[in-house]
Amino acid sequence: MTYDLLIVGGGINGCAIAREASLLGLKVLLVERDDLAAHTSSASTKLIHGGLRYLEYYEFKLVAEALRERERLVKAAPHIIHPLRFVLPHENALRPWWMVRLGLYLYDFLGGKMTLARSRGLRRSDTAFTAPLKGAGKGFVYSDAFVDDSRLTVLNAVDAAANGAEIAVGTALESA
Repeated sequence: MTYDLLIVGGGINGCAIAREASLLGLKVLLVERDDLAAHTSSASTKLIHGGLRYLEYYEFKLVAEALRERERLVKAAPHIIHPLRFVLPHENALRPWWMVRLGLYLYDFLGGKMTLARSRGLRRSDTAFTAPLKGAGKGFVYSDAFVDDSRLTVLNAVDAAANGAEIAVGTALESA
């Protein structure tokens, strides 16, 4: 058998590439020595995030792409991807309040029209968010998404196979 693309590794990257390549009509073989999502993918943060930290390095294009991809995934797989709100305390912070707020505003702006709630400053009425915080409860709330990453990996492999890719688990690449 001749293939257009050999993918070694059945983590989220390998399975997603297999899916995309098979959707493009390529003949794909993915080999995984163990099981799908058995290694790095199973030990991830379980977040589909927009890359908030990359704003600090002026990686605006990267953040915008990550936010668009997150939105696409949230819409495509709401059964395994769920909104998650984060509290970012601002007690003894390294950056002034206005700078953090501006960064979160930029994060929301780069995301365009989003399903997830936009960021905002904490309010006095936000007792569920502020109760665990020390001090005055100053800070921010922003959104990202939680994912069952192993299931997302397997679903990508299933879709790749449904589109013609061959997925070979328990198969090691010994030489190339």
